Amino acid sequence: MANTNVTWSGLDKLMEQLGATAGATIEAASSAMKITTGQVQATAKQVAPKRTGYMANNISVEPVKKTATSVTGTVDAKADYSSFVEFGTYKMSAEPFIRPAVSAAQSFFIKMTMDKLKEVAAFK
Repeated sequence: MANTNVTWSGLDKLMEQLGATAGATIEAASSAMKITTGQVQATAKQVAPKRTGYMANNISVEPVKKTATSVTGTVDAKADYSSFVEFGTYKMSAEPFIRPAVSAAQSFFIKMTMDKLKEVAAFK
């Protein structure tokens, strides 16, 4: 099983600079993370090698986890052999599908988060 977590921490410092409330900042980041993990899932399903389609059809998104200062999104490839495909073995080359999807979504996540934070910032 290949499991990828993306955590954004340090939101408390950002809240101070933006003048936004903690709840509003966490909700903005959480909303952006939810949209981004959905995009990562769609890209990973599209990029995943498909012999039978089982692995691609079993890529899921876990609910976004929030704390007072961080937001974590998880995309999970549930097929037992997903990590072997993602990272390779000594007998086969890697055919990454999760890592490229996460890399492709990074700039989207940053832009989405900044747009959401602008909506709640006190310095509008």
